[in-house]
Amino acid sequence: MQLDALFKPESIAVIGASDKLTIGRRLIATLDRFGFAGSIFPVNPNYETVLGHTCFPSVADLPQTPDIAVFCLGSARVLDAFVAAAERGMKAAVIYDGGFAEQGDAGRALQTRIEDICRESGIALCGPNCMGILNPHHKSATYMQELQSPAGLAGNVGIVSQSGAVCIGLLTDTRRFGFSHVVSSGNEAVVSAADYLEYLVEESETQIIGGFIETIRHKERFAAALDRAAALGKPVVLLKVGHSERTRRAIVTHTSGPADDPEAVLELLRAHRAIVVSDLTELTETLAACQATKRPTGRRIGVITSSGGLAEIMLDLAAANDFQLPPLSAAQRTEIVAGIGFITGDGNPLDAWGSGMYTANLPQALALFDASPDHDVVVMCRDNFDGQAFDVPETARGYFDLFIAAAERSRKPHYVLTSRPGIMDRSLVAYLRKRGIAVVSGLREGLGAIDRLARNAG
Repeated sequence: MQLDALFKPESIAVIGASDKLTIGRRLIATLDRFGFAGSIFPVNPNYETVLGHTCFPSVADLPQTPDIAVFCLGSARVLDAFVAAAERGMKAAVIYDGGFAEQGDAGRALQTRIEDICRESGIALCGPNCMGILNPHHKSATYMQELQSPAGLAGNVGIVSQSGAVCIGLLTDTRRFGFSHVVSSGNEAVVSAADYLEYLVEESETQIIGGFIETIRHKERFAAALDRAAALGKPVVLLKVGHSERTRRAIVTHTSGPADDPEAVLELLRAHRAIVVSDLTELTETLAACQATKRPTGRRIGVITSSGGLAEIMLDLAAANDFQLPPLSAAQRTEIVAGIGFITGDGNPLDAWGSGMYTANLPQALALFDASPDHDVVVMCRDNFDGQAFDVPETARGYFDLFIAAAERSRKPHYVLTSRPGIMDRSLVAYLRKRGIAVVSGLREGLGAIDRLARNAG
């Protein structure tokens, strides 16, 4: 199915546009703030203009056929408007409202009628019961949340989610990565997750794909798209729900997806090299880990910290989660002690505080792990948060400059790890991001994200 009209429309009809605080108004405001270069056609017989755009009484009155029509109408009013837009020749559509197959026989019948129209007319439909599509690089949106600022939004992560709230959550944080496309697919009456995945795999702005999946409707095509992504070196990170009977019942009433065998689906995903995660934190941290200029080719992680206590926490986490933190060899311990002074434990994680001259010790620790044949990844654990009460920002910048210089000389991927998830210094993250250094957060979550990438590369 041709999806360009969904992802890169040149003209958008907003059916049910209004000056009131509605989806139609929010969508037009988003397009204006984006600087959308195409035509915007509000449709509502009750208005002459909406946000400065000429408003038309009906689709039949539009000066041209729109690439896509979005339906800011309740489900009870959608069908007649949809028929009129189909007759006008729209190529794609988005229906936001619920009340379709997820809500019983009447809704299922209405959805089937709309499906039939789409197939007869070749219309690519997103939804119903969805939030639409966002394309920051094209500066276009049929996404129902109102954009406040496009700064930092565009990036290399494509998202396909059968939950709108998952999209909302991911879009609240653009510190570590931005988005090529965001798809809230809803009921997937016509265009399914497999279609979206096929499109994003071939799309040049998309280098990493993340997804929230309730049901896979076309498993063979989905698996083939995963194979294609692996061949192109594009990681696909998926959160698949439905592991309990209660969850599977909830899926049927959320987006009408049939309950599938969760173990069989997980086996399929792993067999085709998807990176499977269990919650939104794991999804986010793995997408963040993918931002590194160099990606792990092995699981053996060398960690540098300035804390014996954090080293001990990480060792316990490694034992419980099968993270590989190989100890330093006897020769390596002798070398590093000679250079920086006393170290705790077996040297990995390496408490590089040593003599207390961390600025002098850090380059020696970085060089040790870079040269080590027993370590594939180099990680520096460092906490800097916005508005913190202690520490000097210039000190942190100095440490990061040493880390960046080491990373640029090395063939190994280098990551900055914070000890707790989610909270970090925005300016320092931006500084690292511009230099190809990925920041992962939380000791368990961040190390787990790196480990998942390394497993996937094997």
